[in-house]
Amino acid sequence: MIDRLESAWRATAHALELVAEGVVAVDPWWFAAGLVLHLVHQVVRTRGWFNIIRAAYPEAHELRARDVTLAYLAGAGLNGVVPARGGDLAKLYLIRRRAPRLRWSTLMATFVPETLFESAVGVVLIVWALSQGFLPVPAPGGLPWLDVSLVISHPLLSAAVAAAAGAALVPIVRALRRRTRPLLASLRQGIAILDRPRDFLRRVVSWQALARAIRLGSLACFLAAFALPVTPATVVLVMAAQGGTKIIPIAPASAGLRIAMLGYGFVEVTGRAVDIARITAFSFGVGAALYLTALGISVAILGREFGTASPRRMVERLRERLGEALARESPAEG
Repeated sequence: MIDRLESAWRATAHALELVAEGVVAVDPWWFAAGLVLHLVHQVVRTRGWFNIIRAAYPEAHELRARDVTLAYLAGAGLNGVVPARGGDLAKLYLIRRRAPRLRWSTLMATFVPETLFESAVGVVLIVWALSQGFLPVPAPGGLPWLDVSLVISHPLLSAAVAAAAGAALVPIVRALRRRTRPLLASLRQGIAILDRPRDFLRRVVSWQALARAIRLGSLACFLAAFALPVTPATVVLVMAAQGGTKIIPIAPASAGLRIAMLGYGFVEVTGRAVDIARITAFSFGVGAALYLTALGISVAILGREFGTASPRRMVERLRERLGEALARESPAEG
């Protein structure tokens, strides 16, 4: 957690240094507008997740849309500092505080339909970036070789081994099916909205598509704040650099890759050179601002929830409460 905070601070300091030295000028009004629109985009997106949860639990009238929004914002800020997506557990914990009847396994399953549209958009951004040559492609032969000579030269032996393994697995599979049947039913409940494609499009995808459009507006404001060219192509380029590359393992969305991608991409889509210092300040400045804003909102929400102003105590109490909640829930309850 400390390492990530230090990394964000170094990124912020570097961007501020470029601004202070007069290398880059930033319009504070456009920058503030970008931050506001980014928060609006998050709030709008959570409406889709709320509808997914209500489709799984139509009777959970005690759970309100604003409860889901606050839980999402609190967890989103923690995901930047807590390893292994610990912020997602915080989201589920805060939702269960408002609606204790909801099962952990069912709530975890709701992440599947919630991320479907976002993953599809990420794939489209990756395809577009690759088609434009903005992302590296692994060289042929990069995958490890698999030695199959034994299988080819001894087919009878291979068949016998496969038959024995299959016979040994049959009772294991049957036992697992009996034990996991309640869990599978609980998980299926979490993706219940996918059984109604029209509702999924109308109550989830529509909200997430609107959120994406608002995010495009946010990115356009940030570009204007740093006096970078604002066109549909440059805005999509920034969205691909910020989010699309996170879903592929061949090109980690590192700071260096983002800057290189933006530096090359701006020239290609606008036909004119763009100052690399301005791109660097934009990448570090916007990333750090969004990170620190999300963390600040998370601290405010969790501080109110746990009655403390200390971030360390918030995380400690969250871990304690999560452990207690998970220990109380029996396997039958999911």
